[in-house]
Amino acid sequence: MSESASQLLATFDSLPPQDQHDLITAMLRRSGELPDTALSDDALVDLADNLFQTLDMEEAHGNDAKSG
Repeated sequence: MSESASQLLATFDSLPPQDQHDLITAMLRRSGELPDTALSDDALVDLADNLFQTLDMEEAHGNDAKSG
């Protein structure tokens, strides 16, 4: 991974959860416009599934922390 990509990921990690969600949504939409590197529908579904599972897990842990 390039240094630029690593910096983007670090910036992404520092964003609030809603901004992370909005950014990923926009990036997934744009990935379909890439001519030679477009992800297959199955790959996009897998990525989206992983993302939503991660967000659900983070939300559950956040709710646990707030209730304790």
